[in-house]
Amino acid sequence: MSDITRLKVKHQTGEYEILVGQGLLDKLVVHLQEVDVAGPIGIITNSTVNDLYGDQLRESLKKAGLVTRTILIPDGEKFKTLASTEQVISALIAQGMERSGTIITLGGGVTTDLGGFVASILFRGIKLVHIPTTLLAMVDASVGGKTGVNHISGKNLIGSFYQPDLVVMDVDTLKTLDPRDQISGYAEMLKTGVIRDLDYFEFLADHLEQLLKLGSSQELIQAITRSCEIKAEVVEADEKEADLRRILNFGHTIGHAIETSIGYGEIRHGEAVVLGMYAAGWLSNQVGSLTLEAWEKLAEILLGIPIPISVDSLDPIAIEQATRLDKKVANSQLHFVLLNRLGEAEMKSGIPTIMIKLAVEALKTAWRNKK
Repeated sequence: MSDITRLKVKHQTGEYEILVGQGLLDKLVVHLQEVDVAGPIGIITNSTVNDLYGDQLRESLKKAGLVTRTILIPDGEKFKTLASTEQVISALIAQGMERSGTIITLGGGVTTDLGGFVASILFRGIKLVHIPTTLLAMVDASVGGKTGVNHISGKNLIGSFYQPDLVVMDVDTLKTLDPRDQISGYAEMLKTGVIRDLDYFEFLADHLEQLLKLGSSQELIQAITRSCEIKAEVVEADEKEADLRRILNFGHTIGHAIETSIGYGEIRHGEAVVLGMYAAGWLSNQVGSLTLEAWEKLAEILLGIPIPISVDSLDPIAIEQATRLDKKVANSQLHFVLLNRLGEAEMKSGIPTIMIKLAVEALKTAWRNKK
């Protein structure tokens, strides 16, 4: 087993650790004991991940004398709803879940978001441990304390801020990942670099092919760790997303609108973020201060990410309308994350409606013409 990287994330009521390394599932009980996890353990996962890692997790917990209950949820964004949340809570209560127990999420972003939300409201809050098994969940959903579910009007409109007690990232689980999900995770890491760390952004650009290979390379561990470090820095400064933390939404305003307008499941979250970053980068050059040279560099990298998506179905009018339901709307104005330069982002309000539509048209033209 490789060395474990430990990152501390501080928040308003305490702190927790993120562990990154190989073979961590086999040593999970040791790390759970470090944060005084008690049973019963409610494992929230889906059938695919349960078949891959569920028995390994339950056997490890059983050896430590911990009683477990496993709740399987359907896979996919369309099932990340209040109805699913109620079903999970009902199942946990029926199986004897207690206030002294612990929720463990085992899976990707849907599992992490929904499971975290369940932990935040069940018995007014119980212990929570995230075990993300996708690259996207490792660098996004499992870090920072955002939990929530979707509403018919938009993504993640219902939720809470609820920090986990521990996050365990066993990169060996990425060996079974779908290539499209690996791309989604890479997109989220790239976003982190482009808003906060130019050197990291260039590292990701230089190692694109290596980082898209399924497995647990040292480059991948390095990238995951740096993404989590950056997000932790931002979250520590602005836990409840009052100001600075909103820069983490670069590419997400139009990305979420794309997901909402064409339907969950038709496009991966990270794929939508790639398109959203292109649109936001274009806007940063057109109405912001991003230089043409920097924009062309970013555009080249984004167009080089192999996302198998047809842009023909993207409707600029529907996407612009969907942005109006974004969580970043305040005082009837959409606050948009733009780039001052590569490695530095800012919030900007008052983007004209026509510019959002033109940004969508620009990304459609770029993807149609890319070689």
